[in-house]
Amino acid sequence: MMFEIELAMTENDTKIVQSCNLQLVSMWHVAGKLTRELKIKLASTLNHSRIDFCSALLHGISVKDQKRLRKVQNSATRFISGQRRRRGVTDILIRVHFLQIKERIECEICFLLYKIQSGLYLDYLCSRPD
Repeated sequence: MMFEIELAMTENDTKIVQSCNLQLVSMWHVAGKLTRELKIKLASTLNHSRIDFCSALLHGISVKDQKRLRKVQNSATRFISGQRRRRGVTDILIRVHFLQIKERIECEICFLLYKIQSGLYLDYLCSRPD
């Protein structure tokens, strides 16, 4: 049973990485015509729509899958700065306020739990059993 769950998450992570890479290739084709602000918006949208979407389900993924998602995030960061592969992106990640993958997942879970505890989320999740 444990093997099937891990395999299914790996397949899901693979689909996320593939779709992100496809989007990044498309974004690089028009990068020269975009302003820095628009590049930041595009990269943020990619992170939110592909990586952050249902990121609570990514809690507990393998280190290998975290690295694969981090590579996608680093590629999006390089898109913003126009840098090539061999240069570090940590300072750019900080400047554009991108959290690392593990921290993104933990932040999303904490935010979800806060909304549930505060009654700001879906009614059936916020209701307490009698």
